Amino acid sequence: MPCFDFLDKVELFLRMGTFPVDASKSSKKVTRAASKRFLYKDGRLWRTYRGRLLRVVRSDEEVREILTRYHDNNNHAGRVRAVKEIMMMYYWVGVTEAVKSWIKACAICQSRSPAEPPDPPVQFCLAYGCDSSSYVYPDLSFHRFPKEVERRRRWLAVAQRDEGSLRMNSCLCSRHFEPSCFTLTEEGQLALMSDAVPNIIPVAVQEEVPAPSDEDFLHSNTLEDLLSSAAAAAAAETTDPSEPGFDQSETPVELQEHQYCLPAADPDARTVQIVKDDKRRKTVIEPSFSAYNQIARYLSHRILPMQSKKSRGALKRMAKRFGLIDGVLMYTRVCPHLRVPRSREEV
Repeated sequence: MPCFDFLDKVELFLRMGTFPVDASKSSKKVTRAASKRFLYKDGRLWRTYRGRLLRVVRSDEEVREILTRYHDNNNHAGRVRAVKEIMMMYYWVGVTEAVKSWIKACAICQSRSPAEPPDPPVQFCLAYGCDSSSYVYPDLSFHRFPKEVERRRRWLAVAQRDEGSLRMNSCLCSRHFEPSCFTLTEEGQLALMSDAVPNIIPVAVQEEVPAPSDEDFLHSNTLEDLLSSAAAAAAAETTDPSEPGFDQSETPVELQEHQYCLPAADPDARTVQIVKDDKRRKTVIEPSFSAYNQIARYLSHRILPMQSKKSRGALKRMAKRFGLIDGVLMYTRVCPHLRVPRSREEV
């Protein structure tokens, strides 16, 4: 059970303004500092916590009564739930330890079958181009990056990553290690050696596609047209040159501009264009610069637009990500800062 001597000293100081006779100088200092968090009211000691008054428990009998009420009579609640409910109303030093000891001594709680452990989290290989995961390939083993700087650098070189890609649970799968990097433990399991370094670099297989020329970009309006023209060019190269073909010079071609270069009546207007395809329907939204212009105006003159209170608050929060440098709006959340275009001509 917890000790209540310290609470007795705090109550004595709040009631009488004195300390025990045998109290040392350091003990008086600690008692005086702790008394700022307590309050003596209606003949009882209270603990102030986040605007609430918690009743300070002063005896072992009161502790047993509270534990019986919040654990035994509460469907034998678990430790986290019992501690949370008790600390909403009462205070004494060592609430968590008292609840833990009470549950450990409870015969009903100990007779229950232990809960099944949760499934381990899915692990993924960090190597570029590797699709291994512990869910798809349960036979593979996954090994975390070493803390040693030189070995970690060699691991990153094989994974084709940098230090910014690492997380606490970043791993490499056993595909990138040779069999000589593993040793057999006494339990008969394969374990990675402490000085092992991966040396199998993953190779991503990609189909070769002819690179489009500048003329293809001018003739194409969407990404689908560009890909279809590249595929048609590849098919034309495989055909027999002796066979008659179409003369593309005779076909009239209409040059089209990109979407962001098209003129618009209102530069701040947001237009939506629907592009229909045989298989899917997608929406292309033309960007608007009104928000950026409002942010720049707020940063330079502290003037907010005539909008609702909620919209003005959202604009002020968004403005914290930007800054004006020599009159140019810059996105300052990254280094180096990025310039923000504010008109269609600038794009």
